[in-house]
Amino acid sequence: MRYPAVLALCLLFPAAAAADAPRALTEEEEFFSFERASLEELLDIKTTVASRSGMKLRETPGLVTVITREEIQASGARNLVDVLSLLPEFEFGVDVQGNLGLGVRGNWANEGKVLLLWDGQTYNEILYSTIQFDRFPVDQIEEIQIVKGPGSAVYGGFAELAVIDIRTRSPKSLDGSALFAARGLGGSDSAYAGYSFGSAGRNAEFSANAFWGESRRSGRRYTDFAGSSYNMAGNSDLRPKNVNLYAAAGGTSARLILDSFSLRERDQYTALISTGSTRLEFPSLFAEIRQSVKLPGGVTLEPVVSYMRSRAWYENDDHFPFDKRASRLMLGLTASRRRGSLDLLGGGEFSHDTAEIGGLTSAANGYPDGRDSVHYDNHAFFGQASFDLDFAKLIAGARYDRHSQYGASLVPRVAVTKLWNDFNFKAIYSQAFRAPSIENIRLNPGIAPERAVSAELEAGYKASDTFFFSGTLFHTAIKHPIIFSVVNNAETYLNYDRTGTSGAGFGLKYKRESLRADLNYLYQNTHCNRVDVYSVPGHASVLLGFPLHKVTLNSSLPLAAGLSLNPSAVHVSKRYAYGGDGALKAFGERTTANLNLQLKDRPLKRLTLNLGVRDIFNSNYSYLQPYDGGHAPLPAPARELFLKAAYEF
Repeated sequence: MRYPAVLALCLLFPAAAAADAPRALTEEEEFFSFERASLEELLDIKTTVASRSGMKLRETPGLVTVITREEIQASGARNLVDVLSLLPEFEFGVDVQGNLGLGVRGNWANEGKVLLLWDGQTYNEILYSTIQFDRFPVDQIEEIQIVKGPGSAVYGGFAELAVIDIRTRSPKSLDGSALFAARGLGGSDSAYAGYSFGSAGRNAEFSANAFWGESRRSGRRYTDFAGSSYNMAGNSDLRPKNVNLYAAAGGTSARLILDSFSLRERDQYTALISTGSTRLEFPSLFAEIRQSVKLPGGVTLEPVVSYMRSRAWYENDDHFPFDKRASRLMLGLTASRRRGSLDLLGGGEFSHDTAEIGGLTSAANGYPDGRDSVHYDNHAFFGQASFDLDFAKLIAGARYDRHSQYGASLVPRVAVTKLWNDFNFKAIYSQAFRAPSIENIRLNPGIAPERAVSAELEAGYKASDTFFFSGTLFHTAIKHPIIFSVVNNAETYLNYDRTGTSGAGFGLKYKRESLRADLNYLYQNTHCNRVDVYSVPGHASVLLGFPLHKVTLNSSLPLAAGLSLNPSAVHVSKRYAYGGDGALKAFGERTTANLNLQLKDRPLKRLTLNLGVRDIFNSNYSYLQPYDGGHAPLPAPARELFLKAAYEF
């Protein structure tokens, strides 16, 4: 039923009519005002995602992209897939059971190669380390900071190829209530609604977020390798819900997130379910207490205790009954000190992971020796030093992890960055690893961590007050990648030889008051792939599922006071995958174009209306499986007309 979204839309207008006079902008809102910011201010925005300490975007030790709330809202994005698809380094592919996974620079990054943080909480489920990208309410996001390369030296085993750090609106930014709702026709047939409240005093602050949504993966037709097909409308429902509570007083903060996500699917692993669709559920709970203590000598200590409990991939039916509960208790301490040109950071973490078998799980998915639970511990220590030298900024660090099952891993990172007038330069060498997950270990107790070695270069030049150009080079080699395999008709995970990609990118950023445009291009190929299930016979430079070339455009054109036209587009070159008949197929280049008309503070203050079209030209795009796993291409949503409304009071 879609009544909650329709009701919320109807309530916006009478609530707006009764509103009092507009309030003044808070200090934080002024700081995050993307529309009023100059190009120079955007290039010098402080980020913490690559280093855990605040550094300017052009000096931080990583190739980092910052996506602001204003950009997300102007683009008309319905979900996180819409947002991340606008990065040329990211491309989505289909895994199994109706789920999408992320590719990073042409490498299949599903199952623990990308870390996703939502308000500091790790959203990778710990059974298989996957991420369900359809569960996040983008209208509550304040900012996304993305490291488009390894982050293991800071974050550990999920951050092998990228880090996505998402932060919702703070109490100070909200300073009251915000209500939003959306409805789409066609395409994903999306409908959602949410409410946020925030209040900040001198010594304490509080925020609460609630969200409900439903949509579908697609309304098109899916056909498996055997030729069987079904209409995805009514068989690919996506239903996210969550409550996010935050409170802080003095130097202590606490957060509680209750998250429920479910999806309906029929495509399974290879052959579709002939008797109808089934539902998978991913309920999760996150809790955290964090404190910041300032000591003499400029030292800051930050202890943290966090707890996560989930029931990922829960399925209660005859097709693939699966019922396992997983939890993680994490204790951490970080110390930092900044004095003059020297910035020091260090700390340690201890995590205790537990998985327990529920009554629905079959014996084939049980743990060795008839055990109904398993436990793993991980100890980690990390350190980083940043030096402001005359010729450049030098950042060096490393992280050491010791896991109770697979032993020790040590990964270093060294970066040299330079910001000199309008020119900036970065050179980064880093190592990374992917820690085997609980289910990886169950299926193969001898599995070893996979390791990655990455080299990255970036150069940028601010040609004027409105134009900025940048170029990047990268090379990533993944050694002994962990890959799902079938041996003697039994599922397992194996370490293969190696894989990886190299490439180059180019970006152009234009910003003049409210007029802006971001144009980005990435070329990626492989010459070191030794994984047969990733390879494309006859095309040695291409990996399954991913294009050699990708171009993205995200722009905004002011039309009148409060009114803007916001075009965006994604173009991918030819891709290769196994088609509906099981034979290798070339999928021609595709362009997905979107258009969003946004009206702000009209006809009422603090009211924002969006009317847009996703995939204007009905590109017939499909998510391809980036490995030879027997899954046919999964149709993406077709063209969709949508209306979105938001009001703050």
